Amino acid sequence: MGMLKYLQKHKYLLLLLYLPVYLIAFFTIDKIPAEHYVIRCSLDSLIPFNEYMVIPYALWFFWFPGWVFFFAFQAVKAERQTDGRDRCEEAVRDFVKLCVVMFTGMTLSLIIYVIWPNAVDLREPLEPDNIFKCAVKMIRAADTPYGVCPSIHISTIVTEALVIRDSRLRVLTPSVRVYSYIITAMITWSTMAIKQHSIVDVIAGALLALILYVIYGKIGYE
Repeated sequence: MGMLKYLQKHKYLLLLLYLPVYLIAFFTIDKIPAEHYVIRCSLDSLIPFNEYMVIPYALWFFWFPGWVFFFAFQAVKAERQTDGRDRCEEAVRDFVKLCVVMFTGMTLSLIIYVIWPNAVDLREPLEPDNIFKCAVKMIRAADTPYGVCPSIHISTIVTEALVIRDSRLRVLTPSVRVYSYIITAMITWSTMAIKQHSIVDVIAGALLALILYVIYGKIGYE
């Protein structure tokens, strides 16, 4: 009952329930047998494989949910304060905007994967002669080359970067913003450097996030 009362007070946190639903949907779609359209661009061959970029690639698995829960925490924290109603509304608005834009992009991507099954064939055989190549091989085993365009890896972090840029939260100092942009760029490059994504997937994911963010700004609570 304590949890129910907490959620009744902070109804916006119910948006977090999307995450387990998304995971179930993603792995279910990933197992659907289909003939996949192969995504490839001539520019992909100009990007050399770099196993060390597996570090920023793996960082996504902490970076993406980390910012979601950061904004959720900031919203709850602001609501508990009694001296800043405007600040509270801004914090909740940031969290809702992040979730609505990001989760809409993730949902549209899943729908595209079903309607237009796609994949990459950029992966070359690896000889795991160091820990980084071993890590790449583990990621490849867990993350199939199917369902890649638009890249959810990219759409999520671009959405977060946009919300971070426009947020008025005091904790997001200029230096924090700069660091977040650098890490976003590194994660983006890593998806291509370890051959998990084509540049086409990356551009499509970034454009999806940008378009949805602009639409939300027009019809949302800006």
